[in-house]
Amino acid sequence: MKLINLIIFLTILIFGSANSKNISIEDINFEVPKSHISIEYTNDEVEDFFQEFMNSANIKMYLMGPKKYVDLERAILNGEDVMNNQYAKSIMKKMEKKNFKDEVQASKWVMSEVKKIMKKEKIDFISYVIFSDQNLKKTFSDNDFSGIIDELNQMNSTELAEQTKEIRKMITSLSGNNKSIPINEDMTINLSKFKISKNKNNQLYLRSAGDFIYIFGPMKLDIDLNLFLTEHNDKAIMLISACYVNCSKFNAKFDKMKKNSFSNTKITKVKINNSNDINSNIVEQLDQLNSLYKSGVLTKEEFEKAKKKILN
Repeated sequence: MKLINLIIFLTILIFGSANSKNISIEDINFEVPKSHISIEYTNDEVEDFFQEFMNSANIKMYLMGPKKYVDLERAILNGEDVMNNQYAKSIMKKMEKKNFKDEVQASKWVMSEVKKIMKKEKIDFISYVIFSDQNLKKTFSDNDFSGIIDELNQMNSTELAEQTKEIRKMITSLSGNNKSIPINEDMTINLSKFKISKNKNNQLYLRSAGDFIYIFGPMKLDIDLNLFLTEHNDKAIMLISACYVNCSKFNAKFDKMKKNSFSNTKITKVKINNSNDINSNIVEQLDQLNSLYKSGVLTKEEFEKAKKKILN
């Protein structure tokens, strides 16, 4: 029974791990489903995991997801026993009436019940936003990535496309199928998308997607993942999303979420005319400035300063 309790605990923690709205985090707007909210994430174990890859950079993490999941995660982070959660109690109550032949059958049943709950509560996907206080090169300088980042920054689009193929071949070399990345005996990532390129502002980015397979005893988790890594205001930022149920449109939802978060629109300097240029088109300048602010290219402080300069 202890193993079954552990399975329920891990499943709810990891799993619980049309209309839309914008959530603003660190001056970046994310277009998410209307049911989503966000919190600053303070899970030391998860932060330590990312900190290993991010040198001495200071990182901040945020969680976005359906309110019912975020509330559950917040309760767990505040020390509440997940087994006292209404969902866990419901599963345990049903389990008392079952007669499983072994732990494998029991774990499959638990997974099925958790997915039913998630579908019913519309808990489909969650996202983590990770901010560094340094650029990509400095953030990953302790992991031999800084030299690679320098090389990639010097490449044009054609060269990046070729280098992407080589990097994908390298990271999947253990499997030899250009797809699977075995992390250890229990974890594997199967890539469906892997692209390194630059946006119209010549900023480097990585876009990838795939399945994360995790074997834990008799339990198997199969999670759809999406990842986007780039720079914003000269600081590294990573967006990771995980989908557990109703994932057929997950990639489209992810792309929609980040579409206006990291502008792919060519930045043009807002021309601030001096007082001698009496024919300046102030309205046009303000419209352009407002567009840059809404797309996340300008911070609120930069927007206000530029606006004040135009009006003066």
